[in-house]
Amino acid sequence: MFATFFLAIGALFFWMVFKGFSDQEIKGRGWGFNVRIYRRDSEPIKYWVTFLSYLVCAVWSTVFGVLMALRMLSNHGA
Repeated sequence: MFATFFLAIGALFFWMVFKGFSDQEIKGRGWGFNVRIYRRDSEPIKYWVTFLSYLVCAVWSTVFGVLMALRMLSNHGA
């Protein structure tokens, strides 16, 4: 169950990274309902910090999900 959750979160973050790279703008979500849009040309530092943060979250969530799934499968057969 946790593996599916982490894989879904990883897929969501990878989607956000893909959309941010292809559209050259990325949505930065703040506390509450605040959503900011950073464009690569007008705000490059905020864009790349947000982009790299989402990429790190995507990679770590996916790695945790895969490791949990592998662990669950290896314990299931024993």
